[in-house]
Amino acid sequence: MADNPHPGSSDEHSSEGVAGAVIGYLLAGIVVWGFLGWLAGELLGFPTGIGIGVGMMLGAAGAIYLIMKRLGA
Repeated sequence: MADNPHPGSSDEHSSEGVAGAVIGYLLAGIVVWGFLGWLAGELLGFPTGIGIGVGMMLGAAGAIYLIMKRLGA
């Protein structure tokens, strides 16, 4: 029988893959929702920075939710 170079089940997450997913979700959520917040602020006439701040917080919260759901924590 040949040695398996990748011991363990396929359900296990590698730490590098998990770290990349976490960083990717956080950055994407903050950047995309920050941009949408800026756009909404420009269109609706919010004071400077309010739309960006709210959008970035919503993006971070959504990213954390997706991370928790993906990792099952």
